Amino acid sequence: MDDMQQIRDCEAVRTGNFTQETLNSWTTLWYVIQYRLFGMSPVAFHAGNWILHTSVACALFAFARDFIRGQWPAGVAWFGALLFAVHPLASEIPNYARTQDLAWVTLFSILAAWSMLTFLRDSDWKWVPQATDGEIPALRKSWHRWRWLAACALSVVGATFSKGPGLFHALMAVSAIGLAFMPQELGNRLRRSPWLVLAALVGIIATAWALGMLKRGLGIHEQWSNPRFIGHAYTLSRVFWEFAWRSVIPLALCSDHQIAETLVPHGTPFWSIPDHVAILAAMGFLGLTALSWLLASRKSTRLLGICLALYVATILFRVLFMIPEFMPEYRIYPGLPWFCLGTSIFLTSIWQRLLPSTRPAPFAACLLAIFASLAAQRSFAWHDLNRLMANVLKQYPAQGRAIWTLHLHDMDAEKWQAVIDRQRRDWPKVRQKFIASLSTLAPARELPSGHFSLAEVGCTGCLAIAVAHAKSPAEGLQVMAGLENYMHALRIDPETNPIHWSQFNHDKALVLEMGGHYQAALDCLKRKKDNPQPCPVDFARISKKLAAAKGGS
Repeated sequence: MDDMQQIRDCEAVRTGNFTQETLNSWTTLWYVIQYRLFGMSPVAFHAGNWILHTSVACALFAFARDFIRGQWPAGVAWFGALLFAVHPLASEIPNYARTQDLAWVTLFSILAAWSMLTFLRDSDWKWVPQATDGEIPALRKSWHRWRWLAACALSVVGATFSKGPGLFHALMAVSAIGLAFMPQELGNRLRRSPWLVLAALVGIIATAWALGMLKRGLGIHEQWSNPRFIGHAYTLSRVFWEFAWRSVIPLALCSDHQIAETLVPHGTPFWSIPDHVAILAAMGFLGLTALSWLLASRKSTRLLGICLALYVATILFRVLFMIPEFMPEYRIYPGLPWFCLGTSIFLTSIWQRLLPSTRPAPFAACLLAIFASLAAQRSFAWHDLNRLMANVLKQYPAQGRAIWTLHLHDMDAEKWQAVIDRQRRDWPKVRQKFIASLSTLAPARELPSGHFSLAEVGCTGCLAIAVAHAKSPAEGLQVMAGLENYMHALRIDPETNPIHWSQFNHDKALVLEMGGHYQAALDCLKRKKDNPQPCPVDFARISKKLAAAKGGS
């Protein structure tokens, strides 16, 4: 998994220079604090995630209590928060250390929404003239009320610097609450003072520009006619329904879902593609989005509509992110609190209609117990990497990344023969399954070939390192030479696929290091122009060995 690269081997975490992570700087700061206090203790990092997940559940309860005030009893807020706390689909956050970034995003988004709700609802928005000194009419508001608006702004900033998409999550939550609960007096004031709205828009645009988001957003506009972009949007529409049914019935969960990408052939209208299921999924996705806003516009269903809209928007805005890793379960985490709160409201309304004289507490307790049991089973699977990856391969036999993950785990334990045996025993089966899927899914879909080819490069590199340790560096270099020829035969271009060649060069450098070819190893890790130094820890270690070798000679 990514814990090793993003925490253990992360230069920013070890040096404490968290600001170099820019949009992840807040999360990296907390990694640094945990590292300084407890070292690289897995228990400490996972405990931190558990505390953070619990904090999100507590923040959800505090927000929900005020959100439903006057319409539903406080028990609805309790049930929504507890359902979120034990929901199996949220279990990746406490069990997968590197997902702390999305936990921070979710916490800050809820706090931003709560601050905006308090600012709008618990304020006297009546206007009074200032006849004594001749000033223009002003709001009758004590200064401390504006602290909620400042808290909202700070929460949005916190979400932004926890993870790149955090700004969108926070703004969506704040906008939904602002539009739904805006007092009429404030709305009239904004219409009479459009400069306030203009100033807010300028501030958002300036922030997006400063963070580099504006340039990426404008680049998306050029992609609308790109078949790959349209296919990406269709794929996410299918993925949403995968998340939706698992939110209701949390079964068939997986730490590494392998989702086939919907294909849009060149020259084919985007509404007439071979993947008819994707068309229906997209229509349903957009229809559900429209339904959520229709519900939010009606006073009687406003709360349910807001929850549904924010849950749907969690995946909808991902269309702007062209990432072929379509369905990590942690990606739905920022939307899951809204789903659980909306579910609590919906079930309570149904219960009151059908069973008004029966207490719902026993039913709620049973449902929470079932979900808690499923979450516990999921957590136990995370305690054993072999069991976790076995589950991945059982559900997705062509998921090559599972083999790569097991290789890296055994390499950390210096189990070189285990890597060699697994690569020669299991990899051919996985590769055969992947190739068979290409003909089975075509022409409507295709498993992400870039991800599979990267896993193949990574697995073969692990094999070369293991052979170099178990046999000789020369034999390891022979494996790397064969891999290089294979990559050229597949036309894996260094310009269009830099990550593939970066992985190749890293593994080759480690094999060269074992053979004492330190200068050649450093050449493999040479920094490209305007790019950060790849593998700085390995580069520093090999540089010291080269200096020692030159000094000794």
